[in-house]
Amino acid sequence: MKTCKITAILDGSPGHEKQTEGIIRALEKYIPVEITRLKIKKTFLSDIVSWLKVLAGLCWKIGKTQDVDLVMGTGTHTHPHVIKMGNAGGAKKIICMFPAPFLIEMFDLCFVPNHDRPRPGKNIFLTVGPPNISENKHIHKKDTGLILIGGVDEKSHVWDSDKICGYIEQIVSESVNLNWTISSSPRTPEEMDAKINQFAAGRENVSFFRFADTPKGWVEKQYDTSGVVWVTADSLSMVYEALTAGCTTCIIPVEWKQKENKFAYSEHYLYDHKIAISYDNWKQNKDYKKSGSSLDESDRCAREILRRWGSKNLQ
Repeated sequence: MKTCKITAILDGSPGHEKQTEGIIRALEKYIPVEITRLKIKKTFLSDIVSWLKVLAGLCWKIGKTQDVDLVMGTGTHTHPHVIKMGNAGGAKKIICMFPAPFLIEMFDLCFVPNHDRPRPGKNIFLTVGPPNISENKHIHKKDTGLILIGGVDEKSHVWDSDKICGYIEQIVSESVNLNWTISSSPRTPEEMDAKINQFAAGRENVSFFRFADTPKGWVEKQYDTSGVVWVTADSLSMVYEALTAGCTTCIIPVEWKQKENKFAYSEHYLYDHKIAISYDNWKQNKDYKKSGSSLDESDRCAREILRRWGSKNLQ
């Protein structure tokens, strides 16, 4: 089978790069791939220069200069680079996340989370949350739980450390048969870190790890073995990572500033389709009975690429 040559445009954002990397890893399971990873600068000036190069390429036709099959990226800063390289090299241009409406037709395929609620289009492929690098290794331990704490984001939600701590205390006290690992994130306030650290210090079955003290890949290893994972609702990327890893995934609520924003929509989609467990549902039933199917959106994206431009036998 012919090797698929892929150029991945990376903007330095871990969340964005996980989406691109997840799809590439999924493709590797089906076909031979050769990957070139290009790091870009994420500044206003570099964006302007890149868009000027895109316009120059549109005004003056440039012949094929590269032997590349796919150019992929995630995030707005990667858009001009994907377009420029795809147009110059004749490669298929693939983007994750919903681009600006006037840019949609410039891409061959857009992987768009359903919470963005885009209009249907021939180059739009809806995903249940973003693709990611998690993998279900089927080695979860029933007596192991993980709690992941997000933090402040002034645009989307109200952060109340005392309320979140109360949720965590009840979860731990009602699940004494589980050994809990708790970790924070870059957005977690210092006073929240201090509260959880004090809470964990008084309990034998609770360990706390500040985000700053965890190495790269640490959280993925926790997903591998944790039977139950709780995530604060503001960290939906980690919710989808835990679901992809096959964990029974539960969500600690936050107060959304706009009740119909895309994060709230995504959260309730998971409840309505019995993919994740809400705090209220858990509180009522006090069990972790898993319902719904695990997600693997990276695999769905890879298969869609192959359906369009690869093996016609893959359904």
